Amino acid sequence: MGNAEQPEGKEKTTRQPSLAARGERRRIERRLQQAGIFCQPEVSLQYQTLAKRPVIRGVESGGAAKDIGRYVTFCDEKGDRLAWLQPIDSVAVNGRHAVVIAPSVVSVEVFRIRNTYDVLIARHEAVPVPEGRPGRIEVRVLFRGRQGHLPLDLTGDDKRVAGQIVPEFFNRAGERIEIPSEFAGVLKAAVLGANCLGCTHQHYLTAPKVAAVVANTGPGNVAEGPSVDPAPEEHAATV
Repeated sequence: MGNAEQPEGKEKTTRQPSLAARGERRRIERRLQQAGIFCQPEVSLQYQTLAKRPVIRGVESGGAAKDIGRYVTFCDEKGDRLAWLQPIDSVAVNGRHAVVIAPSVVSVEVFRIRNTYDVLIARHEAVPVPEGRPGRIEVRVLFRGRQGHLPLDLTGDDKRVAGQIVPEFFNRAGERIEIPSEFAGVLKAAVLGANCLGCTHQHYLTAPKVAAVVANTGPGNVAEGPSVDPAPEEHAATV
């Protein structure tokens, strides 16, 4: 039976959380490297000179092989999609897919070994500090699930339901731990990513909206910016 932890309260820290303990993390990273999966769950602090503010930079990344997968994506505090700064195309698979920049983000990370899942959901906020310093990142863990179970092969026979389902988590007493409802949709997308064989695309970050620009060439002449389609339906989580 799996087990999970309750959200770690409202306590904030500047230390970035990890899905696993140090020794276990090294073993996980070796297995992922052997499988050709690169996932970058850590965020970084950047400083926008023109806006004079610190921001968070995250990279949606990851993918899957048959028996192992890891994926991280990002959303806002309500679980809604964020617009990417830019997508990333690469000759490699199961790597970086898109970059997001925002004053605060919620990261949703999934690690899978066959039908067993670990999940970490955390909020990262760029906090300004007195002039002369770049700022700092404050982090609060919103949900941490360990050894959740999902008895379906989302890379094979049950692929049709990938993106529509999440693992179940229990505490040590066998009581079910509820995943925060506002993050159900983004977690479904991250689970899909952790089952996406040879992944080459993002699953939750979406294209930015481009506003129409009115040209000054005369009345009635409007030059529209490029239209932006939503994320492909087959890559989006169904809430």
